[in-house]
Amino acid sequence: MNEKHLRNTFLTPPIEKGDFNEFIKENLKDWITYANLKERIFNEYAITYPRRAWNKYIEVKNQSFCDGETDMYIAHSNKGYKITTNKDEIKSSVNHLHTMALNMLSKESKVKKALNRSVNNG
Repeated sequence: MNEKHLRNTFLTPPIEKGDFNEFIKENLKDWITYANLKERIFNEYAITYPRRAWNKYIEVKNQSFCDGETDMYIAHSNKGYKITTNKDEIKSSVNHLHTMALNMLSKESKVKKALNRSVNNG
């Protein structure tokens, strides 16, 4: 198995081991942390579900929301994750994403400034 195939395997939800999408819908009716969800996935499917795979799953599912294919959105907050159609929860989640993005851009800027200082100083 080549490296790219192996990498993609970790990003694919274990749908072939049962109806993973229904399992997620059921478990995300209320807020749940990744740690608790990961434990439930292990108990149900006997697999360890890496965070990168979970993040990719959210990305794919939320893209379906953006494309108008579904009205369900996987919201994220300090409380964890939740599938919702509630516009206020979706807006709150998007605001959370915006804050995280600004924090990442700020960190990037600081590192670039530090690199410029070190390059200019020798």
